[in-house]
Amino acid sequence: MIDEDICASLGQIINKLEFRPEFYDRPFLKMKACRESRFRAYFFSVAICHQTYALKNESLKLYGWEYLEYVFTHLAENESPLLDPDFMLKAGQEKLIYLIKPLFAENHDPESCTLDRLEERTGLMLDAAAFLTKQFPGAVADLFSKEDQQLSCDEIYNRLSQMEAFADPLHKKSSFLIKLLDDAGLFHVSDPENLVPIMDYHMQRVLLRCGAVEIMDQKLRQKLQKRIVLESDEAIRAACVEAIKLIVAQTEFNSLKMNDVFYLLGRSCCLDEPLCRSGRCAKNPCSLSLAVQIGDHRHCIFENVCKAVNDDAYLSFWQPVVETHYY
Repeated sequence: MIDEDICASLGQIINKLEFRPEFYDRPFLKMKACRESRFRAYFFSVAICHQTYALKNESLKLYGWEYLEYVFTHLAENESPLLDPDFMLKAGQEKLIYLIKPLFAENHDPESCTLDRLEERTGLMLDAAAFLTKQFPGAVADLFSKEDQQLSCDEIYNRLSQMEAFADPLHKKSSFLIKLLDDAGLFHVSDPENLVPIMDYHMQRVLLRCGAVEIMDQKLRQKLQKRIVLESDEAIRAACVEAIKLIVAQTEFNSLKMNDVFYLLGRSCCLDEPLCRSGRCAKNPCSLSLAVQIGDHRHCIFENVCKAVNDDAYLSFWQPVVETHYY
């Protein structure tokens, strides 16, 4: 069940936020590379971005998605063949893994690589590369073009969903890719009102703890609170998507902007020891503070709305634990 009142309150808070323009001027979005290299960097980084709990480089202070941004910016700016679909297919999976390992390791030591599930991730890259070479002669930019006309959300979702990396029926990776291309000024859909909100595990956790999405099934509640593996999370994630739509309706922003609030808050302010209870953020600097002007960061921006602030039952909610490459 979706709590419309809480969604409305969350939306009203978000509508008053001031976003930092420098967040959208970061190197990944402003990389000094040719147009096709930029398209490829965004495309392949999103294709392999899912459940990056272990991905880190302590010496660079890079974790998860930021580490992916760092590596793919380097690949694009150096015109690496690792972004070339033809090269990938000729290299094959074993060589691809061999070449990728040092990129995600301190001191480029392949034995220290922290990018896990390499067989799965390179499999997704190769599947996407095969689709591109067959349908769009290897050019990612062509996937997002149509006789000088803007493509609709449905057209983009349909094209991307033909690849396993983007097969998610709720289009998380597809919407995230659209967001990156939009933020980078490379591509804009013709109907942004029809975008499916990006929904990852951090965002689900925040929405469950806030009470924006209520779990009425007691057995399912207990599984979420005890972090028990679920066979499927589609119903929960679909409800979270609908909750974001209600939240967006209270703002002047489109749904893509919600990723810069809920995702960043979830990965920094609302983890095992959330800011509302511990008085400190899990990341320094706080991920949310990089995108939003939040001033003195001793209190969560949702503290006056979120049920988990005073209710341990809501605090114990975790995102659905599932085995997936969708997000």
